[in-house]
Amino acid sequence: MRTLDADAGTAEIRFVDTRFDTDSHTYYNADGVYKYDRITGELDRRPGEDWERDRVASHEGLRRPLLSLEINATETVIVEGTTAVRYTVTGLRNPDFAPANTATGHIIVAEEGYIAEFNITRGNDEFTRQTIYDVSEFGNATVTRPAWMPEE
Repeated sequence: MRTLDADAGTAEIRFVDTRFDTDSHTYYNADGVYKYDRITGELDRRPGEDWERDRVASHEGLRRPLLSLEINATETVIVEGTTAVRYTVTGLRNPDFAPANTATGHIIVAEEGYIAEFNITRGNDEFTRQTIYDVSEFGNATVTRPAWMPEE
């Protein structure tokens, strides 16, 4: 989950990795960056740390898992009232240079060029990794102060 509230100057990112048992929630505001480990309960406070709105809202983290995939456009769908293309993942372009040698799933790209959704599973004989991304809402977003954030 990644949310940027441009008007308030706040943002949040939630990252969950079930394989490595990671679940973290990072909150960004004018005072700094605060990262909460939802499994251990530890809070990493970085007051005064400068963060960039563009980096939090960047698509680089979304593009990286998509770069080596073999895909085929399979159908046109509607996402949030706009036309989009659904691509089926058929494999990897060069499986000899990646830990995974298989890939399946789908990617949905809106007519305007943004990634609306993907669900991709990669693997080999020793592991399977599923990556899911979904745009839950377009338009204005609000980021509220999380309950785990201590009062200073």
